[in-house]
Order: sequence, then structure tokens, then C-alpha cells
Amino acid sequence: MINLQISYNWLKKYIDINYTPADLSEKLTMAGLEVEGVEYLGEGLEDIKIAKIEEIKAHPDADKLVICMVKIAADKEPIPVVTGAPNVEAGQMVPFAEVGTTLPNGMKIEEIELRGQLSQGMICSKDELGLQEERAAGIMVLEESAPLGASFLKYKRLDDYVFKLDLTPNYARCLGMIGVARELKSLYAQEKTLNTPPISFEEAEELGTINDYVEVEIEDPDLCPRYTARLVKNVEIKESPEWIQRRLKAAGIRPINNVVDISNFVLMEYNQPLHTFDYNKIKDGKIVVRRAEAEEKIMTLDDEERALDDEMLVISDPEKAVAVGGVMGGANTEVTEETTDVLIESAYFNPVSIRKTAKKLGMHSDSSHRFERGVDIEKAVEANNRACQMLAKCDGAKVVPGVIDQYPLKYEPAVIELETTRVNELLGIELKAADVRKSLERLGFEVKAAAADKFEVTVPSYRTDVEQAADLVEEIARVYGYNKIPSTRPISKQRGKRTPQQKFEKRVEELLQAGGLDEVITYSLQAKKSYDDLNLCQFEDYAKFVSIKNPLSEAFAVLRTTLVPGLIDVLSSNARRQGSEMAIFETGTVFRNKGGNNRPEELNMLGGGIFGVENDIWQQGAPNFFALKGVLEMLFERIQLDNYQFIPDNDNRDFLHPGRRAEIKYNQTQTFGFIGEIHPELAEQNNLPQGTTIFELDLDFLFKVTAAKEYSYQKLVKYPVLARDLAVVLKEEIAVGEIHQAIQNIGGAMLKNLELFDIYQGDQIKEGHKSAAFELKFQADDRTLTDQEVNRRFNQIVKHLKEEYSAEIRGN
Repeated sequence: MINLQISYNWLKKYIDINYTPADLSEKLTMAGLEVEGVEYLGEGLEDIKIAKIEEIKAHPDADKLVICMVKIAADKEPIPVVTGAPNVEAGQMVPFAEVGTTLPNGMKIEEIELRGQLSQGMICSKDELGLQEERAAGIMVLEESAPLGASFLKYKRLDDYVFKLDLTPNYARCLGMIGVARELKSLYAQEKTLNTPPISFEEAEELGTINDYVEVEIEDPDLCPRYTARLVKNVEIKESPEWIQRRLKAAGIRPINNVVDISNFVLMEYNQPLHTFDYNKIKDGKIVVRRAEAEEKIMTLDDEERALDDEMLVISDPEKAVAVGGVMGGANTEVTEETTDVLIESAYFNPVSIRKTAKKLGMHSDSSHRFERGVDIEKAVEANNRACQMLAKCDGAKVVPGVIDQYPLKYEPAVIELETTRVNELLGIELKAADVRKSLERLGFEVKAAAADKFEVTVPSYRTDVEQAADLVEEIARVYGYNKIPSTRPISKQRGKRTPQQKFEKRVEELLQAGGLDEVITYSLQAKKSYDDLNLCQFEDYAKFVSIKNPLSEAFAVLRTTLVPGLIDVLSSNARRQGSEMAIFETGTVFRNKGGNNRPEELNMLGGGIFGVENDIWQQGAPNFFALKGVLEMLFERIQLDNYQFIPDNDNRDFLHPGRRAEIKYNQTQTFGFIGEIHPELAEQNNLPQGTTIFELDLDFLFKVTAAKEYSYQKLVKYPVLARDLAVVLKEEIAVGEIHQAIQNIGGAMLKNLELFDIYQGDQIKEGHKSAAFELKFQADDRTLTDQEVNRRFNQIVKHLKEEYSAEIRGN
């Protein structure tokens, strides 16, 4: 983004340099002032000469045309030029294009006949020369002193180059010509003098002092630490001198009138925004710098009514707001052609406040651009005086003696300690203490020795970007030259490696991939509306939102509190694209608000989802649920998680199917996750297949309870396995998982493996009941089990199920 245009000729007013435009472009870029482009302002004007209209004759065949006899050199005879311009007069000095010249607009001048009269060239207007956009009413008339036959380009000083800079915020000091000149002097031309403009002007003693006219009150010094004001009377509003207009145009600023142009000139020169008020429109001459009132409104200079709030700073008089401080003036005190007395404001406003105000109001001005990056608070009065000096040169303008300078929060320069050893460590070079000192002093820092290797560095007021020692090291690197710093490999005492938790998470990801799940990554920023649509906010942890103050849109307004919305969005998106099956997982961080000024709680979570698993012939529904549950059981086994349970969840998570959801607990007490089918209504609303199942686990908890476990190895048991099948008929409301646990408990160490292989409801099972079939495998580590031992333990299991669950044994 181009945020500054500087004129080469204007820059040379402050520092005597003789670089070619190409050299200057390279030096600016190497200094950190990146040049995006260079434009030659004299393009197409090289062949334009200064000529004189010697005589004007009437055209014999056209009332609106005349024949001008134009002299282009002292030793040449006048040549005829036919024109219809209404403002031609004999004796005028004019810009002239000879036959064969090509103008900036692409027009090539040829010898032609106009209504029978020969025309051998063209007297040019401003728009034909590219000096203004709108069509001119007549030819451009030069001063009588313009030298005949001379180059128009050089006479008007249009042989200039404009450098278009893209400045980062830390180069805010270079948003003015003096700042750029100071930078060039510091880095490349130490022997040169920085030619800041000498300021002197007469004050009209007969007018008294400014305190007779103006009063300034600052109600909020935090937002406005300094406010200065000066008054100039008897000002005539008119066009600015051509040299001011030329420089402003080169800077990309449209000239308006002398008052506005001078304030813009000082802005470009000092990087200090000014604002000018029509003094006679300010009630009682009193300026109050205050916060806006709630819902206060102001019509700004762009003819837009702005609604303000109490976080915004306004400049007001006793009755009304007259400007949005540091952003834009109000239309009610605008300088117009009727203005005679001008009040000039030069102030320092809090950068954070300006940035917030400009963003809220959707406004961006040259002033706010500079104030929000930080200007030199110590130059407020000097910039104001510079504007007075320039206005005083206008005919009849009188500067009222004195300046109002309200400065409640005095500038205290930052003092930073810096060690030479630290400089060398960061830059990877060997500088002596004297080199460090010299480099900083070149850049305007005041350096005092605090010890043999340590300095106390005082930061100048225009360096608002320097806050710590690392910033000073960066400045030293600029002086030394980035291209001189050798490239070196990072020094490390050991090779980088994953932390134990990272290794654990990597293993979890690999296991899930082996289980057939694909990894996805979803956005951490989400829409709060998606939580409402999925009924997630009824679950307390999911409603602890961390809001984004300046979201890109409502779709990215909060940090996620769960992985669920992102997973459902991925599943839904693929289902809408006719995906027949999908199995995914994600590991990621969720953020939950802890209230007050506390940092949000950050939790590493594991989530996933599945749809499209088809029933086997023997299954009676919920294939996705059991497929995903099986993947989790595999995962828990591989990471050696013991004592976990899937417990029916009857009270929480209404976004899940009420009969197909479970909490996942550790030791019957600690809930660390859930699994369940998406509620049928929500599945339909989100274009998900019925039966879509999701899960979410606390990954931090899983790492915590399994990290200390070590993998142990044991010999394979050489003794045979005795298997038994058990099919029990239960009431439908009894959870099969509860039966599974009961069998495991009674079976004890002898029961090496227990597997559910069938759940059935049908013709042979009475209504309200279901059949669950298990395979039990018995084995001892130290001997061969007998049938009597196995049957005895098997019968104990059957007896317990009959007594505790009223179970019926199928096949008996």
C-alpha cells in the first residue's frame, strides 16, 4: 500500500543530495523506506517551449477563431497558430508545442489548416499539459518575466521525480519530508546539514495576545496530552502560490485554498497534522477537548453525519462538537471563502484512541493515519508556528501574538539500557562499544556510558517506535548494513524433538488413522450462531465464549469452546456433496472464558465423527455408533487406558440422540468425553444422514492418566483357552454395557476375554426385551483349566444375572 509520496526536488530543500533517482530509490529501500515506484513528473513535457504571442489577427472565415502570431525564439520569425481560446492576448508568454511534439495526453501536433488558415503548432492549456484533470477554460498564461524560448519543464520546475513509499508502522517518523531527510542524513550523509526551515514572522502587537481571544481546556489529558492553538486574523481565502500547489500535487494532495494547503504543507513537512477552524464560528472562542457524549452527533467535513460514543475524543466549544479529535473537522467550523480569522490547532492525540475512533467511524484521513502511528509531541508548537509564518506571507494576514500551549502530561523520554555483548549476540557480529555508541548517536539517540560495556540510551521524541533494547539493536543493524551481516546457522546444544505430550498426540493420530479415520483441521474462530443452532449452549462449558473484539465477520466472532461445530460442518459439507460415507477426527485447542481479566482456559481436545456404516445382517441399528465406539476402545487399549466406562447419558447434551449417547468416564467418576448420535432433528437441519455419530475427548486428561504407564512385556500363555457362549434376554431398558461389566467382575482374572457379538430383538424375543450374546474365553497363566473350574465360574455369572437383572438364559 502506497502511504507516502515524496518529491525529489522538495526533499533536496532539507538535505543537499545529488543521488540519481535510481540511487536514491535503492538507498531509501535499504534504509527501510520501501520504494514501490518512481514517477517522472515531466513525462511528455520535454519539448514544450516558452513562446510569446506577438500579434493577434481575426480569422477571415470564423468568428470564434483567431490567428496568433507566435514567436518561439528571438532569432526566428513568428509563426501562425489558429486557436479558439477566449483568453488569448497579445504580449502573453505561453507554453507552446511545435509541430512534431507529442503531448502528455498522447496528442501529436501536426501542421494543419483550420478554415483555410495554416496553423503551425499549439498554444497549450493546463489540462493538455497534464497539470490539471478538469478541462481548462483557456490557454495557460505564464508570467511576463518567463524567458522566451526556454524549456517550460525547467522553468516550472516540473523536472521532478516522485518516490512512492510503502512505510511500515515503525517508520511513522518518515511520514514527513523532514523525517525522510533526517533518515538519509543519519545513514548516508552524516557530513550534510539537515536544513529545517528557519521560522520567523512578525506578530501584530496591536491585536493584544491570543489569551484575549482564545481559551483552551483539556478535560481528558490521557487522550490529549498536548494541545496548542494560534490565531491569524485578516486572512484572505484564495489560491495558494504555485510552488505550494506544485509540491502538494507531487505528494498526491489536491490543492484547495491557501489555508487548507498550508496546513497540508506543514503536515507533509513536519509529519504534524494541523486543523484550521473558522474562529468566528467558535462560541466565545473557547475550545474544550473532551470525550463525546453518548449518541452525540457531528456533521464532518465530508458531509456525513457521524454518531459518536463516550470513548471518542471531540474538540468542542461550549455549545457543540466542532471536530472529531485527530480524525476530521466538523462542517460547522469549516474554513470557507467568507472566513477572515483562522484558529490553528496543533496537538498530540493518544494513538490507540485515534485508531479505535477511526475504525468505529469507518474513516481514514491523512491526520488519523499519522496520529494513530504516533507523531512528535515536542514539535507541536514549531509546526503551528510554521503554519503562521506561511499564512503571514498572505496579503494583509496578521498573526495574533502568543501561543496557547496546554501540556498537562509532559513528555518523559524513555531511557533504555543496552550492553554491547547483547548487541553482538543478537546480530552475530563483533562491534566495539565505540561503534555501538557512534551508530546510535548518528540516529539521534543520546548515549551515556553506564559501565564499560553498558550504555544508557535516551530515545528522541520522534522515535515513538523504540521501546526496548531489541529495538536499539535493530537500529544499529541498519547503520551497520543488513547486507554486511553474515549468514550463520542457528547454534543449538541439542537436536529439536517432540515433547512427551506431542509424541502422545502423534501416536493417537496414527492409531486413529489406522482405525480408518481421516484427519481434518477446522477453524478456531467460529460463529456464535452455530452453537445456538446446534443447541450447544445449554451445556455450560460450551457457553463460555471468548469473543473477538474486531472479527472479520460474524462467522469468526468467537473462539471455539468445543470441536463439535467444526466437525459437524465438515460432515455436513461432505454429505451435501453426495458423500456416502465418512470417518474423520481432529486434534485441536478449545478456549473457554474464565471470567474477569483471567486468560482463557486452553484445552487440547480430540474429536471425530462418522456416517455411512451399513448394518451387517445380524445388527439391529446404530452401526455408526458401535463402529466409532469400537475405534475408541481400540485407541484406549493401545494407549493402555484402563478402568474406563461408557455410561448412558440421560441428562446432558441435548444435541445428541436421547437413547444413543454416552459419557465416557474414568474410574466411574471422572468424565473425560462423550460419544453419541446427532439428534435426528439436528441431523435433518444440517443435511446429515440419520445415525451420524460424533465423539469428543479431553486429550490432556488422556495424556495425564497414561503418560506414567510403561509398556510391559510378558510371555505368551501356553495353556489352552476354554470358550463359552452366553445369550441372555433382558428388559429393553437395561444397558448392555452394565451386563458386560457385571460378567467381567464375576469372571475375574480367569476371564481373559469377553466380547459382545450380537444384540437381537425380533420374533423369538418377547416384547419389551432384547437378547445380548457374549463370547467368554477362560484361561489361566499357570495351569490348564478344567471344565469343572470353568463351569463353576460360568454358573456363578449366570446366577448373578438372573438374580440382579431378572435375565433369562437363551437355549436353556
